[in-house]
Amino acid sequence: MKLSESTDESETDSIREKSPEKTKKGVRVKDGVKINSDLTNTSDVTAKPDPKGNVGDRGRPKNVVPKNKPIKRKDVVIPLDEHCTLGTYKVYVDPKTGLIYDASLNQTVSSTNKNKFYNIQVLKDPESSDCKTWTRWGRVGEVGAYAILGNGTVTDAIKQFHKKFKDKSGLAWNNRKDSAKPGKYVFLERRCSPHSDYKGEKSGNKAVKKVAGEQEHEVSPPECSLEKPVKELMELIFNQQCFSNTISALKYDANKLPIGKLSKRTITSGFKQLKDLAALIDDQTLASSKWNMGIAEATEHLSNTYYSFIPHAFGLNQPPIIRDENLLKKEIELLQSLPDMQVAADLMKIDHKTRDSIHPLNRQFQGLGLAEMTRLDDKSSEFGYLMKYLNNSGGAVHKMTYTIKDIFRIERLGERKRFDNSEFSKIPSNRRLLWHGSRSTNFAGILSQGLRIGPPEAPVSGYMFGKGIYLADCSSKSAGYCYSMNTGGEALLVLCEAALGAMQTLIEADYNAGIKAKKNGMHSTWGQGKIGPRRWVDAGIVHPSLKGVEMC
Repeated sequence: MKLSESTDESETDSIREKSPEKTKKGVRVKDGVKINSDLTNTSDVTAKPDPKGNVGDRGRPKNVVPKNKPIKRKDVVIPLDEHCTLGTYKVYVDPKTGLIYDASLNQTVSSTNKNKFYNIQVLKDPESSDCKTWTRWGRVGEVGAYAILGNGTVTDAIKQFHKKFKDKSGLAWNNRKDSAKPGKYVFLERRCSPHSDYKGEKSGNKAVKKVAGEQEHEVSPPECSLEKPVKELMELIFNQQCFSNTISALKYDANKLPIGKLSKRTITSGFKQLKDLAALIDDQTLASSKWNMGIAEATEHLSNTYYSFIPHAFGLNQPPIIRDENLLKKEIELLQSLPDMQVAADLMKIDHKTRDSIHPLNRQFQGLGLAEMTRLDDKSSEFGYLMKYLNNSGGAVHKMTYTIKDIFRIERLGERKRFDNSEFSKIPSNRRLLWHGSRSTNFAGILSQGLRIGPPEAPVSGYMFGKGIYLADCSSKSAGYCYSMNTGGEALLVLCEAALGAMQTLIEADYNAGIKAKKNGMHSTWGQGKIGPRRWVDAGIVHPSLKGVEMC
């Protein structure tokens, strides 16, 4: 549901459902509050919507770049360093191998308050064929200093590039994907964009070049043909100011590594560091047995490596050492949000093939690959039942009030069939309509790819009941993850049909809950809070397709 929300922040124990892989994700979505997702996905799929709105059989537009499919180097846009003084030069790409001579390095050392970058590029002037090695370095968030190296030949420029890369990272350029060297800069792998597809854009409201990591061009798009409520929903989901506010709140440095340029490997590397930190927080003896360090040294080492992989904007402040679960959870939240925001960033870029024939919001809507998005009549019984469920399932302790702006019935293309054909459709029927909240900036990923479980690299200790899809029968519990202060008080809340199967019941946090549930033949974990629904009723009263599903 699309809501206007006012909240007083508070902590509470409340009923919360967690269904690992057993949850039927996003099948029946009633739109709602902006919420912070407990799930993540590190897919590098880049959707390129069909201008006619045609959709593929897996819930994606037909013309999608499949994961791991290489992009032809001749079609790749490699931007010059943003402060490069050699404006006529281009980043050099080896014509034989397609190797791109572009390196972005980062290093964080908390104890000495260092948070610095080093950029290296081989550049070639297309007209004169003059080649130089461009370097720029400094504190993250500042312009820093620069140098231009080389005698003008390709051979010497590449030689200078190799030398600088080895000096700063401790690795040979050919070994750049090896593990980072202690005390050295970390190499940040970046995704490349096809030249013919995107170059920045205005998304109906604000320019998206900061999120997309591309250049901005002024374009007068055709009229938007979406119904006003759907148009407003797309404007919220793809709102550049919301992205800027979220990125700022999470301390991520999108200038150093734009979200649209993030690679799966970079996010995975960040998760691995957090997983090691979580293990160290749980068992301090690992400092000596695994890293041959004292606890303080090991904690700082892992924190520094994490911040080096995942650039943060700390300004002149000292980077905080991740030594407790609260800070660990904040960083897990960031890494979970990045892939969802990356989906939005990809959809927010200009498609040069369609920019003169389709409005950006129409294309972004098509890119979500939905089978259905129906706005409910606010005088219908379906709307009334759902509004009642929202209001009656709120916990007074959360001190939260809502005003519903719109409710949409949403179904992802092919999701019901995929679930019915899966092994999870064979478990004992125990289906309920439950709430899930996430930031509005996560909804492009949620709607296009569904709710997802954290990757293997993510630590389990960052979750109350381990990795899984977190749902609640208390709407205000889920609404607490919306952070509507970043979106002008507007928020999105999803109500989805979840197949819970046999549930294990817990009254205290246990991040090994998923493992224990599977061992005992259970399919989900019910974290019982102090308050909960008095009774459950058949949701068939809301819509015929929900007959047999329970709601409270």
